[in-house]
Amino acid sequence: MTRPPALSVAAYLVGVAGLAFCITLLWFGMRAVLDLGGYCASGGPYEISVQCPDAVIASTPLSIFGGIAALFLMLWGGAGLGGSWISLAFLAWPALFLSLGWNFLQYGFFPPDGDWVWSWIVCGVLFVAMGGIPLWVALVALRDGPHTDGRSYAAGRVVIRPRPPSAPSPGLVEPTPVPGAGSGDPLVDRLERLAELRRAGDLTTAEFETAKAATLAELTGGPAR
Repeated sequence: MTRPPALSVAAYLVGVAGLAFCITLLWFGMRAVLDLGGYCASGGPYEISVQCPDAVIASTPLSIFGGIAALFLMLWGGAGLGGSWISLAFLAWPALFLSLGWNFLQYGFFPPDGDWVWSWIVCGVLFVAMGGIPLWVALVALRDGPHTDGRSYAAGRVVIRPRPPSAPSPGLVEPTPVPGAGSGDPLVDRLERLAELRRAGDLTTAEFETAKAATLAELTGGPAR
């Protein structure tokens, strides 16, 4: 088993932690603004009725730009790790919009002054849809999974999974097995299965030769070429 690069692991973990921190910081900053009525300002030549807290002024750009940097760091580390690690970075989108949508809905239905704020409720529904729909699509795709027609990969080798037995159709007579072809010899059956996968285009020539050599070595006891 190949050990993942330490630098990629470190970059990935720092990116995950930084992204979670920045989303949380933005979430608290948004709640601070909503507590003030949903708007505030700072600076400029005009008189400002609602001043933004200093913490919000400092945390908002930090959370936005820091989150972008953490996301790219997570993508870079995930590219070094391979597999599905890089795809987890895209969960930042639903995490961001679902958390901010929750703030809009909570303050829309339970605002500080007691009356529903429909503009916040509408924004909350839109944000939840923007985060929830992509998350639902990703979960459905993950549940269905890829169909490989009996071929999978394990530790860099081609692994042939046996086909599940199929029940004979009513009214059809099972053909008599031909000697030497699917007659119960595991070596013959495995080689025929590999040849069938190559003819179907599921195996490249290199993969076919590698799997054939591994099969011969496993079932005949000879060295793999």
